Amino acid sequence: MNNHPDITIIVPCYNAAPYLAECIDSLKSQTIGMERLQFIFVDDASTDSTLDILKCLESALPEQVLLLALPENQGQGYARNLALSYAVGAYVLYVDADDTIADYAAELLFQQAQALQCDVLEFDFFRQQQPWLSTAAAFETAPSTYQVTDIVSRQVFCTSVPRYGTICNKLYRRQLLVEHGICNAEHLAHEDTLFSQLVSLYVTNYAYLPVPLYFYRPNPNSTMLKAQNNDLHQFDRLKVQLQFLEECERRGLLHDCYLAVETMFLRTYYMDTLLFICERFTEAPLEQLQEMQRTVQTCFPSWRRNPFLAHQQTDLEKLLLSTLDDSFSGENFQALKNKVAELCTSARLIFQQ
Repeated sequence: MNNHPDITIIVPCYNAAPYLAECIDSLKSQTIGMERLQFIFVDDASTDSTLDILKCLESALPEQVLLLALPENQGQGYARNLALSYAVGAYVLYVDADDTIADYAAELLFQQAQALQCDVLEFDFFRQQQPWLSTAAAFETAPSTYQVTDIVSRQVFCTSVPRYGTICNKLYRRQLLVEHGICNAEHLAHEDTLFSQLVSLYVTNYAYLPVPLYFYRPNPNSTMLKAQNNDLHQFDRLKVQLQFLEECERRGLLHDCYLAVETMFLRTYYMDTLLFICERFTEAPLEQLQEMQRTVQTCFPSWRRNPFLAHQQTDLEKLLLSTLDDSFSGENFQALKNKVAELCTSARLIFQQ
């Protein structure tokens, strides 16, 4: 096994056999060269042929591939955390087993990360399969950068710098993750929001490369797309956000980064969850909605004085936050659903123009 690879690519796998070969082919095709990569696959107690496929791959590429086979299903958060403990690359890239990356992805990302000395290098992705950019166009595209130099720039970064929440469209400096104990939530959905939020509170050099390097396959069997209407399981996001608050308190981050933590919490715990409920629930889950209101008012009673929340709100965010002032009922929930639908439709129309 190569002990000094440039990039460790971590792939959690659960019943991924229908797509795994395509994922593996994209990883084996990396132009950076296999000798500069470490691959860690975690089989999360699959019940299909996923483990057999991975065993064959490990046998064929013992110097590059490490297979971790779990006896019981633990979820993506646990699998990613376990794999990171075995990673030795200078950088870490996460790829889901049903997705693919451009053949020049690792080479381009490593080149840019080294040149810019990035802690995190974000890049674009496709949700519909289409041709990758030409190699020349991809390598000629210039990234934008952001440096965190003090408490103010930290809070601006956490609340304002555009970033997409998924763990898979970023290259991470491994030492940053190790030094600060960055982890996913375990045994819960929305596990990577904890990871992404903690990273944002420690990153000092961030860059964004507007090149699509990742195909995020809309797999109907994935955790997110399997979510049904009125699915209470999706309230895992609330538990993850409470873990985030606990971690911030334990790490002393609430002292210097209070406004950033408050903003991230209200957006993810309250606004994102409420938007999901409006889109997916036919009737008001009053118990959960009331719990959300109580939690916000208890943890952040002065949130209205947060300048980041006050000056960065979209019309949709203003609407969602306004619900903190009134108790939920079946009637006002239906009215909220209608208003949210109108705003989302308008936003989509504007985006398409």
